[in-house]
Amino acid sequence: MDMLNDVNFWRQAITVGAFALFLGITFWAYSRKRKTEFSKISDFVVQDDDSTTIAERSK
Repeated sequence: MDMLNDVNFWRQAITVGAFALFLGITFWAYSRKRKTEFSKISDFVVQDDDSTTIAERSK
């Protein structure tokens, strides 16, 4: 139980936990299931809005 009172133990535990969270988010973001959704989102950003003209957008 003396180990739980040690500050270095908690530093190591938080570091390992943060790294595990980082790996989880990375694997989630680069998974094949997410690829199509992220591709659609990235294409949406660069699509032109043909329904309005530049003059209408600047108003």
